[in-house]
Amino acid sequence: MTLRTAHGARAGNLLCVETSPPDELPVGVAAEARCESPADRGPRGTFAPGNTLARRGGLAKAGRGKLSGRLGLASLPEGNEFRPYKTAAATFRRAQCAALAQTIGGGFCGPGPSSIIATAAVMLAWSRFFSDRAAATGDFELASRAGILADRSRVALLTAHELCAREAAARPKKDMLAAFRDSLDADAKTSTDGDGA
Repeated sequence: MTLRTAHGARAGNLLCVETSPPDELPVGVAAEARCESPADRGPRGTFAPGNTLARRGGLAKAGRGKLSGRLGLASLPEGNEFRPYKTAAATFRRAQCAALAQTIGGGFCGPGPSSIIATAAVMLAWSRFFSDRAAATGDFELASRAGILADRSRVALLTAHELCAREAAARPKKDMLAAFRDSLDADAKTSTDGDGA
């Protein structure tokens, strides 16, 4: 988000906060590549309790509430015309949150960006719903409404990108010495667990 001088009908001395355009979005922090540790697997090759993959999955979901992790609290009944669109929006939201976490969120997409993405996904779903109905009926006004919702979804996605990147940049970096100690502790725990078997 950036502070800009108002333009258009609001031009003058007024300042407003706007989502940055795509070419001005912050870079963010890419998630670390996952290197499998010997402690990740048990004696039969299955995942061991507390493996790093499970930990990453838990961290990726941490802090999400019902409103940021879902598209709504109500379920739509079978046969509802909007139901397939809502299902597609839920898939889109999950994919977008995962992409932001991996590429710019340092492995994490917080509740703020997640809720903005959920809103963008619902707006996109309604846009597609109205667009399909407009195509079937030739209703230009409905098609225009679909375009407006699609554009608002685009702006919300840019806002979520920016917020996720800024949160990742502001998050404290893990101390390398602490990471090394954690690794040694995990190795020591694995060797003692193996001796007792």
